[in-house]
Amino acid sequence: MRVVILGAGRRGLRLAGHLIEERKSVVFVDNSSERCNAATAKLDCMAVCGSATDIDALREAGCGSAETVVAVTDSDETNLVACGIIASSFKNVEMTIAAIRSINYLGSSFDSSVLGISHIINPEQEAAEKIARIIETGLFRDFEYFPYAGFMMFSRKVTRGSIFDGRTISEIRSEISGRFVVIGIRRREKVFTPSGDTLLHEGDEIALVVDDDESSEIYNRLSDQSRTRINKIVLVGATRSARFALGSMPEAMRHNVLLVEKDASMCERFARDFPSIIVLNGAISDESFWEEEKLYKADLLVSVTDNDELNIIAASYAKRLGTKRAVALIKTNNSYIALAEAMDIDGVISTTNATVDAIVRFLRGNRIQSLHTLFSGQIEVYEYEVTDNFRYKGMKLRDIDFRGKLTIAGVRRAKGRDNFIPDGNYVIEVGDTILITATHANYAYIEKLLT
Repeated sequence: MRVVILGAGRRGLRLAGHLIEERKSVVFVDNSSERCNAATAKLDCMAVCGSATDIDALREAGCGSAETVVAVTDSDETNLVACGIIASSFKNVEMTIAAIRSINYLGSSFDSSVLGISHIINPEQEAAEKIARIIETGLFRDFEYFPYAGFMMFSRKVTRGSIFDGRTISEIRSEISGRFVVIGIRRREKVFTPSGDTLLHEGDEIALVVDDDESSEIYNRLSDQSRTRINKIVLVGATRSARFALGSMPEAMRHNVLLVEKDASMCERFARDFPSIIVLNGAISDESFWEEEKLYKADLLVSVTDNDELNIIAASYAKRLGTKRAVALIKTNNSYIALAEAMDIDGVISTTNATVDAIVRFLRGNRIQSLHTLFSGQIEVYEYEVTDNFRYKGMKLRDIDFRGKLTIAGVRRAKGRDNFIPDGNYVIEVGDTILITATHANYAYIEKLLT
């Protein structure tokens, strides 16, 4: 499969690395020779230095034989126009995906199909939805919520003397009530799917899928931080991410939000658009401002400015002053993620990672309702609606040989909306939403199964 990626920036490189691991042929088109050279030096790929809207550059990149084109340049207009050119000039391209940041393009009257775009992804909206889930669930570090299946996923490191240390998966399950599945383990640099006999050791990182209704009890039992009830929220930065986050909140929650922004005109705009929030005009870097407004008394501070360093500093400073929880948005430099986590920040949201997850979801098939990755993309979890074409429909789980390549960790029935962790007697039915977990190494099997 050939994929042409327009834009060799941070999102393009992250996506390409994921696809190259799957042995897909990747070609970049970028107007910066420096970025093209960096891409070919880091990755096993090709790059064409030229404009994404230049049909000759697109032809040289192999769009004539490509199945998919992903437009992730830094320009919305370039991404839109490029997809239009590809749709009209390269009929063989089956799917075009465009990253569009501007809200103006995503209004109710905008029809992406007119420009030949199969799917539109808004990076700020993808990140804001993760922030909204943090606020809704009160869970922070390394977690994802699967709304269709009704399950949550989070990871934890095994510490000395903890309930995990020196015990098998079966022993842990016998001691902890509630519905959960250990779906993956990272031991040093190796990631694998465990069995009931797998013995855990200090330093192992384990990933779990947990029933939503029982997540608080299990999360608190297995975690070094409890699930927190969020009341007062400080939101730093009147950015697009802030707008999307506020837009996704219920009205009752907005009454608890205090927005901090140093630009007076942006303060006026947000106060007009979201009259139920409190808007403060001030600089989050001003120490006296924290004391005057008692910002540190918040249950949660979320810093979503366009400056990664400022987001990390604000979140870390809030924790030092006594704020219960703090979250930082990382927009441009993913290398800051490890730094932020080391500074006691409770949650780190990467716009790049959220965007790439969304793109990969579309690449995997149109029946995948969501896709989340863990352990730097080495574990993938799919929320998938069973179709009439699914090869194992009507079969009991015990009669299916998945060849050790995947685990069905959770199910929500189409009828009755009951959700449960399946045993061997579960019969797969059309319309069920199933949670499929697998290592990235088994991508080819998953791709064939779900498409």
